[in-house]
Amino acid sequence: MTKSNITHTHRLFRTFVWMIVSVILLALAAPLEADAAKKKRSTKAKTTATTTKKKTTTTKKKTTTSSKKRRSSSRKSSSSRRKGSSSSRGANWALTAADVNPDSKSPEVKTKKSTKRQVTVVRPDLEAIRVATLDPDNPMYFPKLMKKFNRNDTTMTAEEFRHLYLGYMFQEDYDPYRESPYSSVTDSYRNKTSHTKEEIDTIRKYAELTLLDNPFDLRQMSFLVHVLKERRKDMSAKIWEYRLEHLLGAIKSTGTGENEENAWFVIYPAHEYDMVQLMGYHAVDADFIEPGFDYLIVEPEEETLRRLRDKVQKGFYFDVRQIHEQYELKHPEDEDGSDEVGESVEDETGDAAVEEDPDDVPAEEDPDDASAEDEDPDDLPAEDEDPDDLPVE
Repeated sequence: MTKSNITHTHRLFRTFVWMIVSVILLALAAPLEADAAKKKRSTKAKTTATTTKKKTTTTKKKTTTSSKKRRSSSRKSSSSRRKGSSSSRGANWALTAADVNPDSKSPEVKTKKSTKRQVTVVRPDLEAIRVATLDPDNPMYFPKLMKKFNRNDTTMTAEEFRHLYLGYMFQEDYDPYRESPYSSVTDSYRNKTSHTKEEIDTIRKYAELTLLDNPFDLRQMSFLVHVLKERRKDMSAKIWEYRLEHLLGAIKSTGTGENEENAWFVIYPAHEYDMVQLMGYHAVDADFIEPGFDYLIVEPEEETLRRLRDKVQKGFYFDVRQIHEQYELKHPEDEDGSDEVGESVEDETGDAAVEEDPDDVPAEEDPDDASAEDEDPDDLPAEDEDPDDLPVE
């Protein structure tokens, strides 16, 4: 074999060896590349999952923050509505303590939620109300309604409150111009921004005596709510506020006050001024229009003017024909001028009648002082029926 052939054979052998080595190396490298690719895919999947989780967490945080903001805004709105109700600037027509004294800093009764009151306006049929409230077999019999009202029955309907309020005009003891001898006692305290414990006890005593004498004295009722809140008698304040709001709702449901056809019906002339006030106005003058309408000329309060602008009312109408009719029925002697409204009444002996000593009259029981065992929860106003805010259907 020649040298040339040997060299060629060596080259072929080396080539063959390198081919075998390359195949072995490729066989060994394939699993390594597969493992690397698998690890790469796993790492990518983990990275994607982490990113998604971060995004989800961020989204949840944003959603939670947004939800908290909405709840906070809702609470502020609810609080604002409660404040509007307490200051009686026409928000939801609930006369409260601040109506008597707008500068008062007395605490407010907190409630779980506030609902804006809806009023269905229906012109009352006074003759039907008279018949119903005088009939012992009728569900609207006045003594039955008065009993429910005094025990704070929260099942009373809007129609029952209308019959209670308007039906009082047909009761034997009704007198539209009679004033309680106790009502003037609290007058000197009305302009004070705060009251001492002794003053509050005095106001409460004489306000309750006035309301025993006249259960529909809205001003005394409102002032009583005010001082009870100031004294932190929250349960008692809620009870009286509940009564007050529904009586005002009964008045408001009788009309709109915009004209004679839609005049409000009231059972006392003083209630005309209460209604004007709670609508966000103050009366500056009054006219009597035949055959029996009072027209109160008003000016809007600042907040009312900002809210209504060019839609503010110049005055409100009140139907007082039934008031005059009932007074004439019960005081026929006034027609010939033999007696005057406001004169002292004499007894059978000819002496002036002696007024009852208020110190001898028991004050109404304080619900805040009652024990938990004695308190009937069904007799208390519902939490969501706060004053500013039970729907009057």
